[in-house]
Formats: sequence, C-alpha cells, structure tokens
Amino acid sequence: MPFESDHRIYYLGTSGWSHRDWVGKLYPLDMPFSDYLETYARHFPAVEIEHTFYDIPAPQAVRAWYRRSPDGFQFCPCLPRRITHELRLRDTDRDLTDFISAITGLQEKLGPILLQLPENFRVNEQPQLAAFLDTLPQDMQFAIEFRHGSWLKDSTYGLLNAHRLAWVVVDAPFLPRTPRVTADAAYVRWHGHPGIGQRTRHETDPAASLRPWVAVLRDLARQAERVYGFVRNSYSGYAPRDGTVLMELLGEAREKGH
Repeated sequence: MPFESDHRIYYLGTSGWSHRDWVGKLYPLDMPFSDYLETYARHFPAVEIEHTFYDIPAPQAVRAWYRRSPDGFQFCPCLPRRITHELRLRDTDRDLTDFISAITGLQEKLGPILLQLPENFRVNEQPQLAAFLDTLPQDMQFAIEFRHGSWLKDSTYGLLNAHRLAWVVVDAPFLPRTPRVTADAAYVRWHGHPGIGQRTRHETDPAASLRPWVAVLRDLARQAERVYGFVRNSYSGYAPRDGTVLMELLGEAREKGH
C-alpha cells in the first residue's frame, strides 16, 4: 500500500531492489536472492526498475515480480536505453512495442514508465521528442528525466502537459531542483552529488539533508494525485535508509500539522 500523509498518496522507494551491498542491512545474510523483492516490499510501496534500462525483461520475470509483490505495490520501469540513448527516440516502433508487451505483465502494479534522456539530448531536438511522445500508449503513465539545462523552459512544460507526461524533479548535479507538475502524477529522483562521497555518507545525518524535501513533496502532492520518489544512492544500503527517513519525516510533518 502507498504511504499516506494528510490524505495525500506517496509511492516512495529506491532504484532497484537487488543491490548486493544491502545484504546484512535490508536483507539477512542467508536470504535467497528470490526473496529480496518480497522483503523489500515490506518496507516500501514502490520500486524503480533499473534492469529494464539495460534490457527488456523476459515475460516470466515480469510475472514473477508481479507474483512476489503485494497488492497496491507499484513498479516504475525504466525505458530501455536502446530507445533513448542509441536510437535517440527515432525509429523506435519495434523496440517500444516489445518493451510495452513485456511490462504489461505488471498489470495494475505498473506505475509511471521512466524515460531517461542522454545528457547531450538538448532542446533543439524537441521536435523529435514531440514525435516520439505521439507514439506512446495513451493508457499508460510516463515520466521524463532531462539532463540538460536547455529544457528548463515553458515550451517543455507545455509539451509535457499536452501529453500528460510527468516532469522528473531531480536532486542531481546536472539540473537544478525544479518542482513542476505536468501530469496526474509527480515524480522525484534523488541521485546524490559527487561532492558528498558515497563512502562517507554514513558520517552525515540523512534527516538533515532530506528534511528540506518534505515541503517539496507535500507541495507536489497538493498539485498531483500521486507522488513517486526514488533514492538512487545504492552504496552500502544508504538508499533504503534514506527512503525510510523520508517516510519518517513525512509522518512527522503530518503529526505536527505542517
């Protein structure tokens, strides 16, 4: 079930669930790999599927994900990089059809599908992006992450609004934090910053760095029906830790009436 605060719905989690660094933290040392997803889903209501960025999953794998997750759980698969990075959104009909066919096995547990654009995909390619968006199934949700500042303009937001595509709010070095709602769902990704060493994160207070995001999430929730958010700092179990802290902070804000 989603995390709820003040009657607003949040699907928070991490990017992926099978990181080996999480063994001994989120997962017991002797736990079989096949039990990871079921254990993960006891802590979080949603997950971003990184695997699909690299390869289209086999139908039997998708059915297993569905079977091993509880009712109300949400999967947000990444669109394959062949479509976004290799083909750069051109001549994608066959690959897109194959991908959609595979992930429909998630049924009602399918959340927004994430399009991650390359860093060198700039606003001068907006006509190609618009043509690609016209090919997307209308009965599915999509979110898009831009990685170049040239997209920070009203014409971009208008394009996403017209296609009901969620703008991805990022905590990352490649774009400033830009909270926008362009669809029924809002979408946030916490990438982390190179200035904060992955291997020294345990020395910092995660609540201190994440607390400013509570107001952002609540503001997004006032404008959207649902808010999805995923932490990507997978090293040494920090992603599940930070995801848990976010939900705790949202819960505290609810109790204080903020």
